[in-house]
Amino acid sequence: MKLISTISFTCFLLFSISLTAQIQIDWLEITEEPGPNGTIQLHATNTGYCPLTLILDFDKLKNFKVKESLPIKKVVPNGKNSIPIATLTPQKNKSTEYSIKLSYHLGNTVKTKHDNDHVYLLPFEKGKKCVIGQGYNGRYSHTGLNALDFDMKVGTKVCAARAGVVIATKEDSDRGCKTNKCKSLANYVLIYHKDGTFASYVHLKKNGASVEVGDVVEAGQVIGLSGNTGWSSGPHLHFEVYIPRENGNVGVKTKFLIEDEKVAHLQEKKSYTAFHP
Repeated sequence: MKLISTISFTCFLLFSISLTAQIQIDWLEITEEPGPNGTIQLHATNTGYCPLTLILDFDKLKNFKVKESLPIKKVVPNGKNSIPIATLTPQKNKSTEYSIKLSYHLGNTVKTKHDNDHVYLLPFEKGKKCVIGQGYNGRYSHTGLNALDFDMKVGTKVCAARAGVVIATKEDSDRGCKTNKCKSLANYVLIYHKDGTFASYVHLKKNGASVEVGDVVEAGQVIGLSGNTGWSSGPHLHFEVYIPRENGNVGVKTKFLIEDEKVAHLQEKKSYTAFHP
């Protein structure tokens, strides 16, 4: 087995309209293993905390035939086991050379579906009340977007709305403004759910993440402190659940527990008090 080092990696991760971020991760390893008659098999291992969808192609392919159709798209589950992704067969009695290029996306962009029966908790402490400053498809920055803005003071405790594992955090920014020029300055926590979806908690204050990558969190657990960083017209928490897709993430409307045994989709300009059973 040989670890390939001549690869250009790109990881794409887009948080809809309020945040754009490219996260560099080192979860993916590509190795080559020799096969019969000089063949080379490429394998992928994902040591991270969620599946990765990779798209593999070749910058150079001299005197090799590739068994699979190009470009190759594969979902690599997280774990220690490697999976085969490509088989290269050399032409006889000819010098060979290859180099690959690889892009990948967090999550399974092929088969993920949201569990529409799942009920989320409001993303703040039990007994606290917040107004939905901007709802689904809101006029300010949610046009065509299934996301919610909870108005809350800077430093308000943010809670996980659903159990999952922390995939990424950012908390080094102390800047924000009212235009999309500042969208990359938003602090956030990104959580992966068991149905393959993600939840982003955006605009946290500087040093406002209280969890780390790899942490397993429960619904209702404090994960950070709200702020006003990035593209923001005032202190609030931007919350969005989305399905990962290769050509852009797809936000989904989620049901929340708002009272004992009462569930609802939240509406803009209405206030809600967190009920955590």
